[in-house]
Amino acid sequence: MLPFYSTIISTYIFYLLARFAYDKNFKGKAIFFSVIVASILVFLSGLRSGIGDTPFYKHSYELLVQNPNQFKFDGDFALNLLSLFLMQISTDPQILIFTVALITNILNVIMFNKYRSYLELQVYMYITSGYYITTMNGLRQCLAAALLFACTQLIIKGKFIPYCICVILISTFHESALMMIPIYFVVRQEAWSKKMVIFIGLAVVGVFGYNIISPIIFKALESTSYGHYSQFNEGGSSAMRTLVNSVPVIFAYLKRHELKEKWPDSNIFVNMSIINVIFVAFGMFNWIFNRFTLYLQLYNFVLMPYLIKNCFNGKERRLLYLGFLGCYFFFFYYEQVIGMGMSYPTNFKLKEFIFGTNYFGG
Repeated sequence: MLPFYSTIISTYIFYLLARFAYDKNFKGKAIFFSVIVASILVFLSGLRSGIGDTPFYKHSYELLVQNPNQFKFDGDFALNLLSLFLMQISTDPQILIFTVALITNILNVIMFNKYRSYLELQVYMYITSGYYITTMNGLRQCLAAALLFACTQLIIKGKFIPYCICVILISTFHESALMMIPIYFVVRQEAWSKKMVIFIGLAVVGVFGYNIISPIIFKALESTSYGHYSQFNEGGSSAMRTLVNSVPVIFAYLKRHELKEKWPDSNIFVNMSIINVIFVAFGMFNWIFNRFTLYLQLYNFVLMPYLIKNCFNGKERRLLYLGFLGCYFFFFYYEQVIGMGMSYPTNFKLKEFIFGTNYFGG
């Protein structure tokens, strides 16, 4: 876990420096430090040899290299299309892993900068929530999520047609991205309005009545790649994960008046956070629902640090800031170290890299 601990510390420090630079209007320096943060995230992710489904994607790349004619424009074909392009550069599958890590993490860092508050908390939450490690597991889906996150401004401005086109194109990486089309209409509602309260109420009823509504849900999913989850009986996520994801929603409600006054566009982020915690709650019964949160959880990384910075003052803010650091690190340790025994496998050797080994050599 040392590489992950080092990443948490280094990205926190460099993004803290970036925030200080932004505060003093040193935009060039802020961008420089942000590039360092993005580089750390990209290289750690891009040089892994394992974690989750990484070996599967490497194997698929190798098979495509052996027989490019197997490519077809059906299903989630976009990653294979990207692979065909990358094959012209290198036949080493590591180039695919690195490229996806590059696109995913750069887009997320750009969005953190665009909607910045406490930048260092944004990247800290990104890693310690487990999302960053998930980008190394759910490779295609997190790539699709990063691309959709970059389309946030289209939701804010109410440009449905361009947004819908983007979602359809992005769904060629992972068809689950299509869920963001109906969600577009939900998140554009005013946060905590009567419609949203009814929506939340129905969701709560759904959670408590999961055994009744789950057959209906899986019936709707049976024609998708998630249909087999109806037979999945290994349980779901922990109640702690639901609690952690509830925190931004709770604080957003408590500070709803200040948030509405200081940040008119906050409705989108608050509603995304509400829908996220609903899916996480359903995820306690079946892991399938946690996969959908990959599109929603990114908005938490903007919302929670914004609340701490702009809706609290003095000792209250300092206490929340320090409590945030401690609680999220505990959650990271509990989930990734104790719960999953996470390690970082890599074939990268610094000495060989410096003295001439071509990692993407083909």
